[in-house]
Amino acid sequence: MRFMLIASLLLISILLAAPASAQLLVPLTTPDGRVACTQGMTGVGRPAAWRALADPDGPSGWVLAETAADPTDLRFPLCINEQAVLRDLDATLRFKPVSGVRQRVAGFMFRAQSANDYYVVRVSALEGSVRLYRMEKGKRRQVGGKEVPVESGTWHSLRVITINDRFEVMLDGTSLFSATDRTLPQPGPMGVWSQADSLTYYGSLLVNPPSR
Repeated sequence: MRFMLIASLLLISILLAAPASAQLLVPLTTPDGRVACTQGMTGVGRPAAWRALADPDGPSGWVLAETAADPTDLRFPLCINEQAVLRDLDATLRFKPVSGVRQRVAGFMFRAQSANDYYVVRVSALEGSVRLYRMEKGKRRQVGGKEVPVESGTWHSLRVITINDRFEVMLDGTSLFSATDRTLPQPGPMGVWSQADSLTYYGSLLVNPPSR
């Protein structure tokens, strides 16, 4: 616990001291092919089953994926890097939707206080939408969103900028929407998020201090 706290404080100090152009890689997998984040879940269904899979497009040749294939709709597996504890950030997540009958989504979660209390940006290849949700006591409330085509089998780049109560969401270099919400101002860990039977590959997660 002491080590985790020291690592978290070190990460925050690096981000605050870094120039605007600096990027920090938040690890989701290790160079030797292990999961580098803490597994958990919101909702119901089978426990989360995150795995590191060999893929040349991932950092060090690995990607992270949730592999249980449970079609329960109110099942939201998550994998949090507990060392990356921030409130304000400029984060870019690379992901590739692969398969899923019930759902085919990617998710970036941040300011996590628990498995039932956080923000998440959800990208759906089946619905063709990008939405920002506030998850509170395990229930979702939409804060912002936009309908946009999301191709399966292709790598995408999701960028999320948060400053205080303001949020901006971009996909593949295109700004989609801005939103505000004041219900969760505390810093918290960040990570990746899934839903139901989605099989999505997660590559790099890069974080900058946001430009103010």
